[in-house]
Amino acid sequence: MRTKEILYFILEQLWDEETDSPPESTLSTRIVGYFNDPRDPGWDKVDMTGIHRMKAGLAQLPKEQFVGVSLNNHVYAWGSGDAGLETSLAGGHAATGKDIGMRGGISKLRTIGGSLWLASSGRTVGQRRAGSDWHWHDPIPYKSLMDDGGFHDIDGFSESGIYAAGGHGDVWHFDGSAWQQIAFPSQMTLETLGCGGDGNVYIGAESGTVFKGRVNQWKIIHRGEMTLPFRDMVWHQDQLWCSSDDGIWTIKDEVLSKADVSASVRVCAGNLSVGDGALLVAGHYGAALHDGARWHRLIDYRDLD
Repeated sequence: MRTKEILYFILEQLWDEETDSPPESTLSTRIVGYFNDPRDPGWDKVDMTGIHRMKAGLAQLPKEQFVGVSLNNHVYAWGSGDAGLETSLAGGHAATGKDIGMRGGISKLRTIGGSLWLASSGRTVGQRRAGSDWHWHDPIPYKSLMDDGGFHDIDGFSESGIYAAGGHGDVWHFDGSAWQQIAFPSQMTLETLGCGGDGNVYIGAESGTVFKGRVNQWKIIHRGEMTLPFRDMVWHQDQLWCSSDDGIWTIKDEVLSKADVSASVRVCAGNLSVGDGALLVAGHYGAALHDGARWHRLIDYRDLD
C-alpha cells in the first residue's frame, strides 16, 4: 500500500495441477495498480513472463514507488513517473562475493525509515538506496541453506532499531552501525516478525506460536496449534494484526483473538499491508481495505471469471 488511494497487487498465473505444468518461463506475472482518484478512478497493469514468485514492497525514498523483487532476482519499480525493470540482484553479493541466488530466496520486503529493506535466507539483508542501488549488510556470518539460520522476516522501529528473524531461533538486531545476534529462548522455526506501536517486537513461530519482547528479553504470549504459521504481522490501530491463508487475528494486551471482521473480509486472508493510517488485506479470494474507519471490499473472487 502506497496510500489509501494507491494500491498494488501481484497476481500469478496458475495451471491445472492434474496436467503437466508448463515451463515457468511461459507463466505470466501481473502487477496491478489501483488508483482511487475521484476524478479518474481505475486500474492499470503490467504483464511479464519469466518473473517467478515476486514479493511486493514499497520504497518511500528517494521517491515513492512500488518495488517488486522476484525469486529469480528480478526487480521491477513502478511509480513517481517511472515504470520498468531495474538491474537484477543476481551476480554477486557486494561484500561477500556470494551470488544472491546462492544465499536463498527473497523472504520479505519491508519499508523501514522510508527505505525498502530485503530479507532472505542465508542471513541476507539488503537496503535499497535508489533504483538499482542496493546496500548489502555485513558482517552477518553467512549460514548455509543446509543450516538453521535466517532470515524469513525483517522489520524495524527505525533504521537504528531493526530486527531480523528466521531459521531455528535465529534473531538479530541492528542498532544503526552493527548487527548483533540475540539470545533467543527457543529453537522453534521463526516465520514472521512485527515491530509494534507499543514498543515491543512480536515474532511468529511454527504453528502460530507468538513471542513478545525486545533485545534480550522475550516471552511466549501464545502457544499455537495451527496448521499454518502467520505470514504477515503488522501494527494497526493500537493492536497487532496477523494473517495466513487460514484467517486473520489480532493481538492486544497479549491475547490472540480472531479478528472482529465480516466474513467478506475474512475470506481475503493471506497478506497484510499498512500505511497512511489504513490496513490492506489480500489473498486468494479477494482484497479489502480498512481506511481507518470502516472496511471496503475491493476485489471479490466471484467477480473474477
